[in-house]
Amino acid sequence: MKNQKLVFPVTLAVAVISFVLFFISVINGWFGPWAGTGDAFCEASHPGLIKQPANTWSNLGFIFAGIAIAWQLSKGTFSANKNTITQSFFYGIFFACIVVLLGPGSMAMHATEASMGGWFDMLSMYLICSFTFAYAAERFFSFSALWFLLIFVLSLGTCLYVQELPYHVPVVGFLGNFIFAVFITLTVVFELLNTFVRKLEHQKKYGFLSLGSLLLAFLIWNLWQDDSYLCDPQSLIQGHAIWHLLDALAAYFLFRFYASEHKEHSN
Repeated sequence: MKNQKLVFPVTLAVAVISFVLFFISVINGWFGPWAGTGDAFCEASHPGLIKQPANTWSNLGFIFAGIAIAWQLSKGTFSANKNTITQSFFYGIFFACIVVLLGPGSMAMHATEASMGGWFDMLSMYLICSFTFAYAAERFFSFSALWFLLIFVLSLGTCLYVQELPYHVPVVGFLGNFIFAVFITLTVVFELLNTFVRKLEHQKKYGFLSLGSLLLAFLIWNLWQDDSYLCDPQSLIQGHAIWHLLDALAAYFLFRFYASEHKEHSN
């Protein structure tokens, strides 16, 4: 990978800058006034700067996962595998930085419970699902990086548009959660096509581990909301915090799945 050694310091810089900006924004009230955003996830709102400490600090898992990804790419741990994540600075750093940004994005909501914080939380989710869908489609159709970027931008724009529609969806509730689930489902479909139609070779266990972590996280997300029998608003053990940690683990496993790709056959 050209500029391989830059992946780690650049990703680390993104992590530090985004976290510092998050903290400065909280201190100065730049996310706006408290609006109860995210208060359905059990944890009580506490006085002080950080309204939901467990649900806020559990997002450090995303920052650590993104930094771990960047470290392994920078060290060339998987460079023997010929794929765009391990061979391309653009794709590698793009994915590592998006995983990092999931942390401050979600922190913005849980630390402040402000409407703008909720917007940044959803934006971070849309960034990751747009990447995974665009990257899966790019590999299936053998698109160029330009086409990948176009699909990514269109997917992100679709998410931002759909979340503003005034509809409610059973199970997931907010329409933004629904469109996120749609793009994750499309990602799974295209990865199955990549595996069984395009015959891309991976260590499939990491794909299953990523999907399994995500599904377990979603189950906990549903079972641990307000008024559930598991919910204890004052506890530092919060199901939504576990959801964050499992999602961070899913992102890392997804990277291992991408990085294990090593051979492509054309039909």
